[in-house]
Amino acid sequence: MFTGVLLISLLTGINYQNSLIYLFTFILGALFYGTIFQTYRNIEGLHLSLVRAGEAEAGNSLPVAIRITDEDHRSRSALRLQIDAEAPVMVTVEAGEGRVVLLPVATRRRGLRQTPSIRLETDFPFGLIKAWTWFRPASRGLVTPRPVTPPPLEVSPDVVGEEGEVTLNASPGDSDIRLRPYRQGDSPRRISWKRFVRNGQLVVMDWDTPPADPRWLDWAQFPGVDTELRLSYLAWQVERLSEQGQPFGLRLPGQTLEPDSGDHHERACLTLLGTFGFDEARA
Repeated sequence: MFTGVLLISLLTGINYQNSLIYLFTFILGALFYGTIFQTYRNIEGLHLSLVRAGEAEAGNSLPVAIRITDEDHRSRSALRLQIDAEAPVMVTVEAGEGRVVLLPVATRRRGLRQTPSIRLETDFPFGLIKAWTWFRPASRGLVTPRPVTPPPLEVSPDVVGEEGEVTLNASPGDSDIRLRPYRQGDSPRRISWKRFVRNGQLVVMDWDTPPADPRWLDWAQFPGVDTELRLSYLAWQVERLSEQGQPFGLRLPGQTLEPDSGDHHERACLTLLGTFGFDEARA
């Protein structure tokens, strides 16, 4: 359209031999020519690096963190980063500085998710020219099974006791959990964050079984259940016991994690569940 305007203006200037029309046409032509270099320079000298490939449950977006840095000490405006058909993320980078941008990657199933190619483009300053390049990280993100509450562990309705305590009566073989109001000095790991998000009440979990008693999460405890659903059951148990701060171990066919607790152990268990059944070639 812009080229058409230039052509019509040029023909009009030739037809009427009007100097102002010539001037208007040549100024627009020079502007168009200069925009090509300005648009290219807006992405020239940028450095992209992968900060982390991210981790998410199956079905949720995998957050990929990308650092974009200016190495030529020039501010950059109207930069767009995009993965596949996701909505682009607009970025502005100051001269000599860098920014970390989170890009969502859609997931459908568990496993190691190869980070897709990332498109960096710009049409700065006038939107007449578009310059782009591709960034192809080699790292992979982890997609863990979506937690599903196993039937044997479904809890009955809450029973409210004295002093605001709530008892969750679990199935036989599982410890009763009591929820009481938060007191100063309570460990943050015992706070029921899910209940806080749901109703705004800050409560702390207590249980009858001493947290030092390790328990095993075993593949064989769900006979007759298909692989993916069984992994989802185990993922739910891993998150629940980690939230309570209880040590536990995980047994899968051919793989075992000894009882432990903490964020590192929880991540190791979820990684094992997410990659179970995938060899390195398929991952």
